[in-house]
Amino acid sequence: MPRANRIHVALFGALLLAPAACKKHQETEPVVAPVPSRPPSPSGTMSLRGNYSYIGNVGTFQDCTVGGQWRVAREGDHEALEGAYVESNVPLGSPLLVTVEGGIDVRPSPDAPGEETMLIVTRFVRAWPGRVCDPVMRAEPTSP
Repeated sequence: MPRANRIHVALFGALLLAPAACKKHQETEPVVAPVPSRPPSPSGTMSLRGNYSYIGNVGTFQDCTVGGQWRVAREGDHEALEGAYVESNVPLGSPLLVTVEGGIDVRPSPDAPGEETMLIVTRFVRAWPGRVCDPVMRAEPTSP
C-alpha cells in the first residue's frame, strides 16, 4: 500500500475513534463540590467602622454609624481582628476603633440555647489605636 494511502487510512481511523473517546470521557463521574463545614457568610457584606472590645473570650462590635452592638462570631477573619486588638495594647475590655468588612447574621448562641444576631467578619481591614467613635452621635473618629 502506498504511503499516502496509509496516512489516509490512519487519519480515517482516528476520526472514527475520536467520537468514541469523547463519549467515554463524558461518561465519567461529575466532580461534586464539598459541603462547607462552617456557616455561609452573610449576604449584604459591607464595610463597617466601629468600636471593638474584647474581654472574657468574647468580642463585641459597636457600629459608629447606627450604634448597633453585636457579638463577633468566631469565624471568618475574627482571629486577625482579635490579634490587632491585642497588638494595640488597649486595656482589656476598652474600645478600639476598627474597620472590617462583614455582615450581620443569626448564629447559634454560644452561651444559651437559641440563636443570636452576630457580626461575621469576612475581612479585617484596619485598626486605629488611641481612637474611638461616638456611635450615632458622630460617624467620624475622634481622639481620646
